Amino acid sequence: MPVAQQQKQMTKRPFGVIVRDLLIERDFTTPVGNPNWSGFAASLDGIQYESLRKAVTGERRPSPKIMESVAEALDVDPSIFYEYQLWLAQRAFDPAEVGEDTALANLQAWVKSQRR
Repeated sequence: MPVAQQQKQMTKRPFGVIVRDLLIERDFTTPVGNPNWSGFAASLDGIQYESLRKAVTGERRPSPKIMESVAEALDVDPSIFYEYQLWLAQRAFDPAEVGEDTALANLQAWVKSQRR
């Protein structure tokens, strides 16, 4: 199944695997067919090759900025990455991000959904 079709499905495939598959699918590759990581990193706005490499290999958790930049460059929604969806969910419960009332309302809704 092409990666673009998988956007609509939640998948546990890691960020790096999805990016690799998207690069290959879009022929952003070296002459031997491997993803052109350095060329791709150079096309990203404000993302250094080393930061991308560490996120792709799992050495570091991909930051929202990296996931958003990669998604924009590949013309996909960043929510294709389950790590991005987790970040959004965590953010929805963070009073510093959404305010105490919204964080509490989100928590109450989640607790209620768990009782089913």
